[in-house]
Order: sequence, then C-alpha cells, then structure tokens
Amino acid sequence: MVSAETLEAQEWPEKYSIEIVEEGEAPIYTSKTDLLNLSAEELYWVVAVLDGDTILMSAPDRTLFQVRLLAVDTNEINGPDSTVECYGPEAAQFTLEFLKNRAVRLTADPANEDVDPYGRKLRYVDVLQSDGSFSRLNDALLSTGMATYPDQYPTTTPDYFKALQSQAQSQELGLWGSC
Repeated sequence: MVSAETLEAQEWPEKYSIEIVEEGEAPIYTSKTDLLNLSAEELYWVVAVLDGDTILMSAPDRTLFQVRLLAVDTNEINGPDSTVECYGPEAAQFTLEFLKNRAVRLTADPANEDVDPYGRKLRYVDVLQSDGSFSRLNDALLSTGMATYPDQYPTTTPDYFKALQSQAQSQELGLWGSC
C-alpha cells in the first residue's frame, strides 16, 4: 500500500490498462486482444490502490486522478486522516489482488455525479478476466463481505447491491463474520 504523500516524489509502473466509459457507450470486446489493442489515447493506468474503495489512476499525459468505487464502502486502513478499522487492510489487499495484472474499464452511473466532493471520479470498475469476460470489482467487494453498501452515493440499482450485501452478511463473510 502507498499513501497519497508518497506519490508525488515517486514514479509508479504502469500495470493495468483503463478506459473511461460513460453509461451506454461501453465497447464490446470479443477477446482480450481487442481490449489490449486500444490506442494509447483511450488507455488509463492503475498506479496504486489507496484503500479498498479508492484507486489512483494515471492518464495518458501522466496526470494522476483518483477513482472512488461506486456502491461500496470499505473500512479504513491506517493513513494520515484515519486509523485502521476492522477488515480495512483485508479489503485493500482484496482490491489489490483483484486488479493485479488485469486490464480494467471504468463506467459511470447516471444516478450519480461524475465526481465526489473530494474530486474523485465515481465509477464502477470492470476487470478483464483470463477468459475474456469482465468481473465488476464493486460487486465482488460486496459479495465477499469486504465492503458495505453506502447510501452516500446513489446508484441506479440499489436493491441489487443491498442483496449482495445481505447475502454476505447472512453467510457471515468477510467483515460480517469478523467485526
């Protein structure tokens, strides 16, 4: 894990390709090769996982921006403005492993604003799997009990996300069985 303070003085390797996709404009990829052949202007890179629900991105011009995952809230990890909360480090590690060596795309939700009050882009993160399909990180965090569903940022399908949380809670997965 890295903190926001350590990012300015360091260069971070580009590991994950990102394409910002607005609702209704998602391209259809028939294979992993199609995604990886996107032009450099369309790609963004995951630079760091700041915590379980926030990632740092690099634009093609090397400017950095943060993405706050929609529909999830993970407990805090130790940082300048927070202390470690139950299952915070596990959620951050889960996010890191889920993104590791995978191409991703970002999708906005029309029920929400483009950015939160802290200037972070609010997005769903779809992660390319080895079989060419996409898995949504946001859903995985909820269904494994790594996160809770917050009412803070509206979504177009709140019942879906509440059901994922409820199922993890009833099975005492993740934080529901530990905190």
